[in-house]
Amino acid sequence: MSSIDSSITGLIAAQQASLSSNISIAIAAKQLDAYKQQGEAVVSLLDTALQLSKEAGKGGKIDSVA
Repeated sequence: MSSIDSSITGLIAAQQASLSSNISIAIAAKQLDAYKQQGEAVVSLLDTALQLSKEAGKGGKIDSVA
């Protein structure tokens, strides 16, 4: 029976490793989604800043006296 016990133990260990791997992948995917959303938010803020800088009367002259 010891060979059956060791086979079962090996199978359980393999299943646990697979589950752990799947959990790690799911967590990494969630983190990637969060990073993408943060990146999109930064791009949106930069686009808004660019549009504001193009408003009439802004950015046409440089004050070189300091």
